[in-house]
Amino acid sequence: MAVSFNHMIIGAHDPVRSAEFYRSVLAAREAPNWGPFINILLDDDTLLQFAPAPVNDPVHMAFLVSDDEFDRGYAVLLDRGVEHWADPQRRRPNEVATEDGRRVYFCDPSGHYLELLTQPYL
Repeated sequence: MAVSFNHMIIGAHDPVRSAEFYRSVLAAREAPNWGPFINILLDDDTLLQFAPAPVNDPVHMAFLVSDDEFDRGYAVLLDRGVEHWADPQRRRPNEVATEDGRRVYFCDPSGHYLELLTQPYL
C-alpha cells in the first residue's frame, strides 16, 4: 500500500465551529464523531478530527483543489469576511496569488494557517 495522508487531529477552541468552518470551505462530508472528536472527511477520505485543546502554535495545512472548488471555497471566505492573503508572509491582503495556479492563505476560527491551491508545489 502506498503512503497517504490519513488523518489529522486539530486542537480547536470550539471543535463544532471549527469543523463546520472546514466542512463549509472545503465542501467536506460529515463523519461519525466519537470521544472528544468532531470529525469530517475530505473527498479522498482523509479524516480531520477537531478536539478541544489549547491552541498555542498555528498549524499550516494546504489543500489541493480544482479550479471550481477554489472558486467555491474562496466565495465562502469572502461571504464570511475571512481575512486572507496571496502570500504566506501576509504582505498581500485580500488578494489571490496567480503565479503557478491560484493560492490563497487564511486562518480557521482557532488560528490555524490554511492554504487553498490549484497547482501542487512539486
